[in-house]
Amino acid sequence: MNNKVKTKKARREQDTLSGKPEHLLSRVEVFKKMCRMLEMTRRRFLEDDWRHYSRLIPQQQFVHLMMVRHSLPCNLAKIMRVTGMTSAGASIFVDKMVKMGVFERHEDVADRRNIVISFTPRAAKSTEHIDDRLNMYILSFFADCKEEELAALEASSRLVCRVLDARYEDEE
Repeated sequence: MNNKVKTKKARREQDTLSGKPEHLLSRVEVFKKMCRMLEMTRRRFLEDDWRHYSRLIPQQQFVHLMMVRHSLPCNLAKIMRVTGMTSAGASIFVDKMVKMGVFERHEDVADRRNIVISFTPRAAKSTEHIDDRLNMYILSFFADCKEEELAALEASSRLVCRVLDARYEDEE
């Protein structure tokens, strides 16, 4: 971890909101509520989808698979970052997915020491189907929104993603 990341992490751990202006606390509350609602909705969708695949893959591995699907192809370090798993946990996860025919490993052409993990064609097709279902599910929430509301939601979502992407890039 570089010094910049250590400094930010130390500052984050020291800062509290107690004694700050009330408008900051209300902003935090609305963001927390949004995150809880999105997480609950996402989990419900994934649990329903997992039931379809439950004979094939344990639920927690399915959740990890859904977490890494947009990062593939990648290496083991990226899987660890995305899922929060330890090196051993990520290795076990990848091994199981390889044995199940979900992932395949191959050498990185630019760096033979690096192993690249990617979907098998069959698994890629399955996750595309899950993404299509998730897209339809998400669109159903906004079916009654006016165009200007959709534009505002899209702009807000892009802003949140930009802020979060920048934070993750700083931590890498």
